[in-house]
Amino acid sequence: MKYEVSPLKRSEQGFLQQTARQRITTYDGNTWTYYDSGRLSDANAGRPPLICLPGTSGVALCFHLQLQELGSKGFRVLAIQHPIVWTHEEWIHSFDRFLNAMNLSEIHVYAVSLGAYLIQRYMALYPQRVASLAMTQGFCDTRELPYMPDFFVRKYILEHFPKLNPHMDAQNQAIEYMMDQFGTLSQQEIASRLTLNCLSWDPESWKIVLSDEKITLIDSYEDTSLPAKLKDQIGFRYPRAKQALIRNGGDFPFLSHHEEVTMYLQVHLRANGVFIA
Repeated sequence: MKYEVSPLKRSEQGFLQQTARQRITTYDGNTWTYYDSGRLSDANAGRPPLICLPGTSGVALCFHLQLQELGSKGFRVLAIQHPIVWTHEEWIHSFDRFLNAMNLSEIHVYAVSLGAYLIQRYMALYPQRVASLAMTQGFCDTRELPYMPDFFVRKYILEHFPKLNPHMDAQNQAIEYMMDQFGTLSQQEIASRLTLNCLSWDPESWKIVLSDEKITLIDSYEDTSLPAKLKDQIGFRYPRAKQALIRNGGDFPFLSHHEEVTMYLQVHLRANGVFIA
């Protein structure tokens, strides 16, 4: 029987034929993996790039459609996969060193889930480096998330993946793709991510100074695996943030409804001064 390659896997293969995976080691010894699409050109010179940060179960490749679509329009977009770290502070300082190593003094960010939490913590310490922020499944409070021993982490994350819905083909394809990508992570990488998710930290002890008008929340109309309490908290924290809601987007709208997410990101970038001729 011939194995049928899914549309998302096919698009990933096409992306990898054109875009190489790159690595850079910062002076703290951490190695960051990234993909760089729509590289520096006359069209985007002087404009901060868009950095995409995945969530707990994601890898840099999960943004390949945004890199393809925005890169083809002339935007410079990087999808980042962070190294194994065990505290928020270690991630924050290592990310800053990554930006230094890449000669990026200012960036725009699209972040998902854990990536959204970590970039907010980063912005609280380095407010001058992030010009705007777009988030999907973002949260600002880790105290609601349970801690567990390392040997439970893979089972826990798989059990908390959204369930397949027989009437939602696009969502199902996104879930299956993300589960496949999750399988490429090592046990240590998974344990690191869950540890970062579960380190308890009072959200009132930090805040970002970026105005709400420079924040866009790209989420699904429907309930997702993110607890409603956490979803509400992000809305209360940034009450004037722009909202871009996607019908039947599920947990991974950047895959299931990538055209809409890409459109919203383009609108977000233009609203924050990134115009490509």
